Amino acid sequence: MNTNKILIEYIDFIKDFEDTIKREKNISNNENIWSYMVSNLIDKENINSYKFIRHGSGFTVEKNAVVCEYDKAPLNEYDIKFSFWKFKNFIESSYKEIVVDQIALKNDLSHMIEKGILHWLIIDDINWNIYQTNFRS
Repeated sequence: MNTNKILIEYIDFIKDFEDTIKREKNISNNENIWSYMVSNLIDKENINSYKFIRHGSGFTVEKNAVVCEYDKAPLNEYDIKFSFWKFKNFIESSYKEIVVDQIALKNDLSHMIEKGILHWLIIDDINWNIYQTNFRS
């Protein structure tokens, strides 16, 4: 399993979803879609081929049986925040034939932290075991 490739797919899925929402809702590019949904009391909707639910600090998005969960609340400079389980669920729904080795996946994600591809969410010196990153340029 190529975790780096799957992380790119995960980020691209989120980017495509957010671009679709921004286009359909006429949301400016610099506005956080989660904040927009909260302000406009939008909890769930179907737009194009995306079904989504806004929850807590993020979204659960489904398209073509692929489930993608992530957090978007504007806590800091990172666009995307996700737990190990959210990422694992994305992999399992995207690649039904893959049995995810949890230890190997955690090791791969740790290497991405070391390389600066991912970062831990740390608030008040507490590591919340949440990964975070930005959209690719």
